[in-house]
Amino acid sequence: MEKIMLPTEDNYLLSLSFFESDLENAAGVVQIIHGMEEHKERYYDFALFLASNGLHVVISDLRGHGEDAPVLSHIANKQGDQLLIRDQQIIADWMTERFPGLPLMLFGHSMGSIISRVLLQTDSRRYVRTALSGYVSPNPAAPVAIALGKTVRLFKGGRAHSKLLDHMALGPYGKSIPDRKTDLDWLSYNENNVQKYISDPLCGAEFTVGSYCALFGLLNRMQNVHAYQNVNAEMPVLLISGRDDPCTDGEKGRASSRSLLEKSGFQHISVITYDHMRHEILNESDNENVYRDLLNFFLNRPS
Repeated sequence: MEKIMLPTEDNYLLSLSFFESDLENAAGVVQIIHGMEEHKERYYDFALFLASNGLHVVISDLRGHGEDAPVLSHIANKQGDQLLIRDQQIIADWMTERFPGLPLMLFGHSMGSIISRVLLQTDSRRYVRTALSGYVSPNPAAPVAIALGKTVRLFKGGRAHSKLLDHMALGPYGKSIPDRKTDLDWLSYNENNVQKYISDPLCGAEFTVGSYCALFGLLNRMQNVHAYQNVNAEMPVLLISGRDDPCTDGEKGRASSRSLLEKSGFQHISVITYDHMRHEILNESDNENVYRDLLNFFLNRPS
């Protein structure tokens, strides 16, 4: 594994981890975008698995995330949604320059699935395959959330914290699990994974107001069908999740996510939904099938 600090136009240093496959003829390069309030190291096991099976992997900490974040949980005061998209474009440029000619693939989890869908609005033709894990369903209340976030930011500032915004964004997920032991049981059935998340100082750091404004802005942009331009209609898209993941909003929400992508022009969408799994399917106790299905998807092999 190689660590790289990649500068952006506004002089932010993106912290990247690069896993190079040892196989002589790598099949492609996978760009991983993680979720909110976590960090890239939680994906190292998955990255090593992909690399050992013929795929180069690059994963970065989102702004405001990870050990190198200037301010943990703070993406930006304003325009954080635009900065997050531009960051991933810069990373994709770096990957293309390092491995010219190799197919570029995209994997986004949770908030990373939102970022991925906004990225595909302009950049879908640079990717040959995209997998969205724990994909957040479209939400018609996103414009209201944006307005509320901007109002709170006006009075408290971008770096402040807001229990109101935190409860609005994450509260329903915790309450969705009956007989829960913790408010984070919605992450997975794997209790060890939940406890590791809770004890990790780089996980669960409450978003700032500015970060929530970025999240709400991305969510609203994601569901704008008309924003998808020059779509790579032939690119396969995999929607993969646990059946008991509250972020996908059940069968109705999963169908809504698929319908939005279809209306946006993507013609080859497949869905895998795992029984007895919640949000972090990569970290469930029986994640072997998830790893295998994702590898088969990226390598274009039958499951």
